[in-house]
Amino acid sequence: MFKSGRTSLVKVVKYWSFHIHRKRIPMRSYRLLLLACLPLLFLFPTYSSSQSGEVYLVLGSDTAIWEGMNTNRYHCTYNLGLFIDPARNAYQVMDPAFRARLVDSYGQQMKLTWWMMAGNIFRYATNTNVPVPNTMTLYLMKTYHGENVARNGDELSLHYHTFAWTDYDGDGTYWWNQALGFNECRDDFDYTLAQYLLEENVFPVSFRSGWHYMDNDWQHHLDELLPYSLHNDYPHKHTDTTEPLDITYDWSESPSEFVPFRPAPQNYQIPGNGPGWNVRSAHFSTTRNRHLMDSIFVAASRGVDQVACLWGHLPEEDFLQNLAILDSLAHEMTRRYPGVKFRYCTAVEAMQRWRKSQDEAAPQVIFSEENSGDRVFFSVEVDEPIFQRVPFVAIKDIYERYLVAPCTQVGTNNWRTTESFPRSALAKAGVALCDTMGNQTTRFINILPDDIYIDNRDDGFAELGGNWTTSSIAAWGIDSRVATVAPHDSAAVKWSAVLAQPGRYNLFVQVPPVQSPAANIEFTVRHQAQEIGTVRLSEPLPAGEWLYLRTVLLNGAGVLEIEMKAIGDAQSARTIAADVIKISALVRDRDLHATPNFVDLGPVSEEDTASFEIVITNRGVGELTLQGISSTQQTLLTQVRHFKNISGQNRGGQREFPRFLKEISANRCVVKTYPIARRG
Repeated sequence: MFKSGRTSLVKVVKYWSFHIHRKRIPMRSYRLLLLACLPLLFLFPTYSSSQSGEVYLVLGSDTAIWEGMNTNRYHCTYNLGLFIDPARNAYQVMDPAFRARLVDSYGQQMKLTWWMMAGNIFRYATNTNVPVPNTMTLYLMKTYHGENVARNGDELSLHYHTFAWTDYDGDGTYWWNQALGFNECRDDFDYTLAQYLLEENVFPVSFRSGWHYMDNDWQHHLDELLPYSLHNDYPHKHTDTTEPLDITYDWSESPSEFVPFRPAPQNYQIPGNGPGWNVRSAHFSTTRNRHLMDSIFVAASRGVDQVACLWGHLPEEDFLQNLAILDSLAHEMTRRYPGVKFRYCTAVEAMQRWRKSQDEAAPQVIFSEENSGDRVFFSVEVDEPIFQRVPFVAIKDIYERYLVAPCTQVGTNNWRTTESFPRSALAKAGVALCDTMGNQTTRFINILPDDIYIDNRDDGFAELGGNWTTSSIAAWGIDSRVATVAPHDSAAVKWSAVLAQPGRYNLFVQVPPVQSPAANIEFTVRHQAQEIGTVRLSEPLPAGEWLYLRTVLLNGAGVLEIEMKAIGDAQSARTIAADVIKISALVRDRDLHATPNFVDLGPVSEEDTASFEIVITNRGVGELTLQGISSTQQTLLTQVRHFKNISGQNRGGQREFPRFLKEISANRCVVKTYPIARRG
């Protein structure tokens, strides 16, 4: 058999030439034979510098917030400083001046791919300083660094850990453990995809799993959603058996080369004929070892294009330093292998270049409603084949529930949701899909307007009276405005927004904590300069939580204003803070809220009792019936005492349920609990 390389082909031609000479084959036949051999030149690779491969470097971050994350707490509260503090890594790495110093062989500055963590441990966070806790990392990146993300050519995508709140060892202590399999988290994963799409207009085309975990069920699901994964962690394998479980994964059978492969349906680790792709990855600290970077460039020097995913964590102290080191190493390798060039790419760009794609056009999509009485189907029509088995259609309703709507193909490149939905209960629908090369299109139908947040730094904020100063303590954003209100004096601000759609809106306010807070506060609501409602409070505003003010009905579009005025009492000076207003069109028929929504009773003996106070509010526009109060895990017996309306009207000491809550009303009650003894 022939050896690869041009030398072997020359020997073959010489062999044939010798026999041509001995048999005196006519010259015309000799020329024809040589012409027939010429195509063979292209079948055998050569390793000269003129035919070297290219190195596509995908640098990025599995981006989470570590400050406040605790796997022993179901409800974590996260510190946002990583993204909002100008001295921290997010601002530093997004600085175009920093990027300009790191360029590839073509003089193009470094691009980064941001796989933003969400799901489970973020989904149930208590943060009220972001619109949706589950999407906080992505929201913060877009809000504070979105302009530089676009300027630098970066990519935003998803990073997901398979956390599950479980007690696998049965010792009575629950943790955010790594799930034993993806299917335990599948609903949460889909929920997170829906929230990313509907709240932040991001749906992953590239993806990295948390802990590099993968199983066949997850790979099959990814093969229906997105084309590019970059979490092959060859040759590593590890299993954790001590709670809290984490860092369990297996890539011992996967390819060692930095060459993309299609995972096999029966084994995600080995090359096969699955629709998606996977790429080998390595942490910055591993890649700083010259041997690994050298192996990438050696392979490229032999004519094989390389795609290398090199990753770190944005919170790491040496994150920026590692980027500079990797840039220096890459240039060192180009001097060692002068025929090899490297190119900084985002994950999707690298795969498209590696696949030699000339297709940069995203699919043309028509996303529409099909009404059937008071219900609605959604249909999707595309102008070309797509990667997904069916388009990803997500729906959000007025109760802020998110779901994925299954679709059925009804024609060539045409799909329809299998179920219809009551249109009056919907807020928004969206679709995401990409073609087979990863060019993506998203479309949305807004049935109700998105929530509006007006911060003290926004144009819609104005100070009307009083001596206001800036405070670094904030309930939203990076600061707030505070004023000292002297006895018999006042201070006032207002928030304004242009609303394009008539209808009902809920109004909320949130402020940070202050010393000696003012208690005499009045909110006045105006629409098109006409007063439509007033809310008077005789207690200080609660800090760090959304305070519901009222529901307003707007008969037309126009400017909505919410004015807040604090009036000093006769005793001493008081402080008022102004920060953020929320305007939401998600008004429900029945909307029950309990404050606080999580109660920690601490240690309680089986024979003892514990009491706590909660406020139960019906923010809906219809009356509802409260049937009872119980613990979620049925470990407590409860008795309700002193149930009364916030206005002070007593509704009866220990009166039995059911209780009727009028629309737009709040009730305070004392709950007495009795632990239920465990049965052996």
